[in-house]
Amino acid sequence: MRPTLWILPAAVLAIAGCKGHERAAETARPAGQQGMSGMMTDSMPMGGEHRGMGGAGMMPMMQGHMDSMMRMSPGQMSAMMASHDRMMSQMMDRMGSDMRNMRMSGDAKWNGLVDSVKADLAELPGLEGAKLTARMKAHDERVRRLIAMHEGMLKGT
Repeated sequence: MRPTLWILPAAVLAIAGCKGHERAAETARPAGQQGMSGMMTDSMPMGGEHRGMGGAGMMPMMQGHMDSMMRMSPGQMSAMMASHDRMMSQMMDRMGSDMRNMRMSGDAKWNGLVDSVKADLAELPGLEGAKLTARMKAHDERVRRLIAMHEGMLKGT
């Protein structure tokens, strides 16, 4: 039995090493391409803050991401489109999850806005130049309205 005692410390070191590698890989990516790891923390209580969507959660990060996208050239926007699509999908999935957890459903205005954002995400990758910039500006406005509506729904307003 004594020879197997080394397994526990080895397992702890292996797990710790993996966590450090994940953090190093995340911080090694350029700003704006870090994805959403760290944006969502399920450990927050459901009381005042709602599963990572509150003050220090995903929404401020998404707003910062949108600010960054709006400062980019069309070429840079195109290069970031896959990452943007992934982040938006995760945000919208999280919004849906929050609403289900609170037994809420979207009204016609919410559903229409979600559909518009999804249509943007489908069409943005095929656009270039001024058309991409114009559509991204409209998309940014819709995303910000969606975030505001979601926050209002969760606060009960």
